Amino acid sequence: MKSLFSYIGLTITLFLVSYQLSAQDFYKEKIPRNYYYQGGIGLGTMYADNGGSIRMFNVKVRPSLSGAVGRKISRLVDLKTYMGYQNFQSQDIDYFNPNVVNLWKEWGQAVESRGNVFYMDLMPTVNLFKSNSHTDRKDFNLYMGTGLGVLINFSNETRLENENRVTTSHDHFAAYIPVRGGISYRLDIYSDIAIEGSLMFTFSDHLDGNEGFNRFNDHLLNGQIIYRRYILSRKSMH
Repeated sequence: MKSLFSYIGLTITLFLVSYQLSAQDFYKEKIPRNYYYQGGIGLGTMYADNGGSIRMFNVKVRPSLSGAVGRKISRLVDLKTYMGYQNFQSQDIDYFNPNVVNLWKEWGQAVESRGNVFYMDLMPTVNLFKSNSHTDRKDFNLYMGTGLGVLINFSNETRLENENRVTTSHDHFAAYIPVRGGISYRLDIYSDIAIEGSLMFTFSDHLDGNEGFNRFNDHLLNGQIIYRRYILSRKSMH
């Protein structure tokens, strides 16, 4: 009989503990997760004087990575801080008309270049569908935003000097206006996956070491697959 009461007591205790944990989990689900982090990987290129023709898809596509932290500031708007990396490589010298190459040689412009671009920007993002918290967001959503950022390109630039190819290293800083948008899919209550595209309109025409051949400044573009995870703020954890 004593063992029976012990068994019943243990069962009741386990039930109460399980109920309490379930109640705590339910309570946590009710706390809005208005913060999130995300990471992305994809491919990108640059609209550059020696980069080739984007219109004809004659450009070299290189790896691109990004990370971001975001916060929901209203039912429609998020505020995001992005950091990212993009590799760039120009077209080979044989791609261009010899007359163009001769002009670049006379003007001291880079006939080839490659670089590693690191960038950071801040932008508000507008979502198509409203949500109060992570629990009631739609399965699919569209979003787009713009902001302001800065970047640095660590480049190796090749010029022609007396029929010799001379390669030198350079650091180029530039401010830019990012335009970024994508479509996201809800994987579960805490995470999304998205396809995202970015255009970075810079205020510099010298990121590739070549200036004035194209009509516009040098601009970066990329497409990435994004994983996003919603988290509690530190205040909500206590």
